[in-house]
Amino acid sequence: MSGLPRSDQVRCPTCRAVQDWADWCRRCRCDLRLLRAASAAYDNHKRQCILDLESGQPALAMGHAIRCHEFQPDAESRKLLALCALYQEDWETALRLAHAAS
Repeated sequence: MSGLPRSDQVRCPTCRAVQDWADWCRRCRCDLRLLRAASAAYDNHKRQCILDLESGQPALAMGHAIRCHEFQPDAESRKLLALCALYQEDWETALRLAHAAS
């Protein structure tokens, strides 16, 4: 298996084995429940961010984008932050975040 795991898979933080989501790692038996909960929280905040943007509430959306970035500070979370900044007409921040995401 190469690259990152699919969205329905997880990489064990202890032994790096890639597997379908489960409570325990198939190789080292590491408890993955907290990792699963963090992933679900990220997904929920991302979904709510998008819904808030669609309903014209960019300040609320920004709060959810910030939570996503706290869970996983990567290009995707920076894109969410940049999108929220655009909706809030904060052009400078949106541009800075967009450049950081690329």
